[in-house]
Amino acid sequence: MVIKKFWKPSVTTQFTICPIPFHMDTYRGCVYNCTYCFARDFTTFARRNSEHKEFSYLVGNRADLFEKWIKRTIAKDYDYKKSEEVAFKERIPIKIGATSDPFPPMEKEYRVTADILKVLHKIDYPVEIQTKNPAGLLEIADEFDNPNWTIAVTIITTDAGFAKVCEPYAPTPVKRLGDIKKLTSKGLKVMVKIQPAIYPKILEDLPDLIKSVKEAGCWAFNTEGLKVRIAMPKCEQEIMQKIGDYFGMNIRELYRKEHKTGSDWELRVEKKMEYTQLASKLAKKYGLTYYPSDNENTCISCGNGGECCGTKMLRNYKIWANNTRSKNFKIPSYASKEFGKCIVNFCRGSKHRDKTINQVMEVINQENERRNNQTTLV
Repeated sequence: MVIKKFWKPSVTTQFTICPIPFHMDTYRGCVYNCTYCFARDFTTFARRNSEHKEFSYLVGNRADLFEKWIKRTIAKDYDYKKSEEVAFKERIPIKIGATSDPFPPMEKEYRVTADILKVLHKIDYPVEIQTKNPAGLLEIADEFDNPNWTIAVTIITTDAGFAKVCEPYAPTPVKRLGDIKKLTSKGLKVMVKIQPAIYPKILEDLPDLIKSVKEAGCWAFNTEGLKVRIAMPKCEQEIMQKIGDYFGMNIRELYRKEHKTGSDWELRVEKKMEYTQLASKLAKKYGLTYYPSDNENTCISCGNGGECCGTKMLRNYKIWANNTRSKNFKIPSYASKEFGKCIVNFCRGSKHRDKTINQVMEVINQENERRNNQTTLV
């Protein structure tokens, strides 16, 4: 069952590290139940506080009301207190599939994503589509003439057994690769997201996976390491432990001993560099573009650019370039100047609230410079 409501796109707090901090899911809720899902608690919270208590439904975004929002936004002057409007007017790509897959099985009946994509297609708006079910996109691809899309399909392994543990209800890697091949044969540009790269299994899986990515006709891939939330309910800890059980270790304990970043545990950069360097080597072997999506500069610099979601395949778009990722590369001419003027009014409890994005980044840049100077002195 799908209940239809409307919500507008939103700018995310990832603007400090990401050139495309703009997203809008077509659905709320996800059916694939991946054991590593970072949005599991978000989905649970949203449902617990809704009028629906059961977990047998999805909420779909209303395309008709989204189209009305677009028309109002385009007609207005810049309002820097409404960052989502500024991002849209600047044509920063909308990321669809950030916390909920846009192609659940019921999409075939309800066509929520298809209708949203048609609204955006009318104005040739740049869109990032992220999914674990490229078959859903394949079903509607012929309805669009030269769409302004970049497509990213998540595949973290070609090991069918491991994939079943990590992504129990998603299509198999073989099925996804086959559907990618059909999409690329239609001339659509597809990349693969190896997110999360689960250490140490990723070191074993990468060679066969990247070979398969090339054979499927992809132009690029990225990698980003697993993050393990520190505060996690026991039921979710038991779900995540299924990953560690597959290769005989306590996955939370492994990551707990590594590195804490904010509310997560993740690998130290030395271990991230193991799979980053291997991925870079394989990318060169197969003539693929590679984007390391981990946030450490040593990882980012091993890649082919800062736009790690594949936006290079889009047309007539802008990015937010005053972020730590983009600064590893030459700032492009299509960087948005207006986006930095937005007021940070979308971060509850943030110490940066009511400052402009540019002001926030100035503080962060000064902190990074001070930290680098201290490291140099040592």
